[in-house]
Amino acid sequence: MYYPLELPRPRPRRPLLQNYGTNESGLLLTSNVKTRNNNLMHSLLPYLKEYCESSSIHGIRYLADPKLRFFERIIWLLLLVATSLCAIFVYVDLTELYHAVRIQTTIKDSMQPIFLVPFPSVGICPRNRVNWIKLEEDGPNHFLGANATEAQKQLFIRFFSAAGDVHLNRLNNMDSFYANATLASSVSQLDELNVSEVLEYLQLECKDIFYACNWRGMPKNCCEIFELEHTESGLCWVFNSEVSPAMRKKAREDQFYPYRTARSGEGTGLDVFLSLNKSLIRMDKRGVYVMIKQPQQWSDNSRLVPHNAHTRISMAPRFTTTNNRTRDVPPSIRRCIFPDEKEDPKYKNFPDFIYWVGNCRSRCHQEHVVDLCKCSPSLLFPVSAQDNFTDCKPSDFKCLYDHRQFLSVDRHPQEKDFVDNKFKESMICDCFTSCTQLIHEQESTISPLDYNETGSEVGTLRLDIFFQSNWYIQYETHMRFTFVELLANFGGIIGLFLGASLLSGVELIYYFTIGLYLYLRNQRNIQPQKVVEKSPITVHFYPKITPTKFKY
Repeated sequence: MYYPLELPRPRPRRPLLQNYGTNESGLLLTSNVKTRNNNLMHSLLPYLKEYCESSSIHGIRYLADPKLRFFERIIWLLLLVATSLCAIFVYVDLTELYHAVRIQTTIKDSMQPIFLVPFPSVGICPRNRVNWIKLEEDGPNHFLGANATEAQKQLFIRFFSAAGDVHLNRLNNMDSFYANATLASSVSQLDELNVSEVLEYLQLECKDIFYACNWRGMPKNCCEIFELEHTESGLCWVFNSEVSPAMRKKAREDQFYPYRTARSGEGTGLDVFLSLNKSLIRMDKRGVYVMIKQPQQWSDNSRLVPHNAHTRISMAPRFTTTNNRTRDVPPSIRRCIFPDEKEDPKYKNFPDFIYWVGNCRSRCHQEHVVDLCKCSPSLLFPVSAQDNFTDCKPSDFKCLYDHRQFLSVDRHPQEKDFVDNKFKESMICDCFTSCTQLIHEQESTISPLDYNETGSEVGTLRLDIFFQSNWYIQYETHMRFTFVELLANFGGIIGLFLGASLLSGVELIYYFTIGLYLYLRNQRNIQPQKVVEKSPITVHFYPKITPTKFKY
């Protein structure tokens, strides 16, 4: 049996809902003081648990589900990590594709009617274009005066005879003139003359070149549908052009100009019979150069068509348009320029001309000529007050002739990596195509000429230019992935792998930025409870009872 004083001294029991401690003075402290001393990670656990329980991202709530066992939570964690890595991998691959292959060209319509595109401009540049009677008899007196010496007249005849068949890429036609050192050294005597004006005066007239012309099977007056124009191949007779001010005015006033055709095959386009007046030409130069270009284009490459032959040139248009959404991509990536992108460094064009890749190349050629010879020949390039270029005088043609090899080749900047060019120095022209580009693929066939069709033999040829088909293929260049499509694909990836949405991402950002800041701020602002003094506990014990024996 135990007496009360023999029992151990009772201690105060800890509260069920709080954890009290004492300081050095024995004062009782609340649990907020101890929580403030815990590490940051321990204080964030309740907040993270709250996010897991309320998150809209599938699978995260299982990480804090008290009903699941520990290994089940580990499985869900591994699944979340695996799906997140898959989503990141697919997104990175899609982003690389977005930046690497942003532009693609596809077929927009494979059956566009041919009348939707204008018939190309056709330039005919005879090798014999100078009227030799005018050159030898009338020209010297008209330009040099009646008092000109015989040596001056011969100089005039020899120089303009050589300059009459000048092409920018075939300046070796002037070999016969510059081979004579005496003539070459005396050419400065002609510097008062304008080369273009003299050659326009000496040109063969339209009636001396053309025998008959048909357009869409109907006879036409050749001198009404052809106009004498300057090109990089010199003076040429051009059909369906919009280069000169008169033809530009006609295009504004006539809805059917430039001309178009709705049929294909021989005789449905331009059919021209040429019969040069052999009394006005020299027979050492045969054939004509034919140039096919856009109506608004200054010049293009030309091909030699032989005399005494029936030449058929069939064309297949390739029309490419570019979607306006591609303007978000710089021209260096889409490789084309819109006409209004004049501030781009790659934009080259003549003043008041529509941008075509052909106009860009011709402008590039002109700039190379100006850099080399400090002048621009009006015989080969347009004259504009905005450029303020000096016109090349007859003596300046020596500079052009000296650089004939350089000016004969136009190379792409990347060509040197693939083609071993025998000319180490040449013009470099990095021209982008127009974002609305029309190109005519050409095929030519040549057969003997039926002289019964012209009634003439010497210096005669027939040229038939037409479309191959009533239809053409239209292509369109557009963005392979726009930013909106990239965003939509990203949403699909996140939804597929994580079952989340854009609002889930906003929720995640909010929880770990604004929400976390407010949570930590609230934790810091909680005031600790005041220290309360420890009330002494008094335990009253009854005194030990000493048994007393009584005798009865």
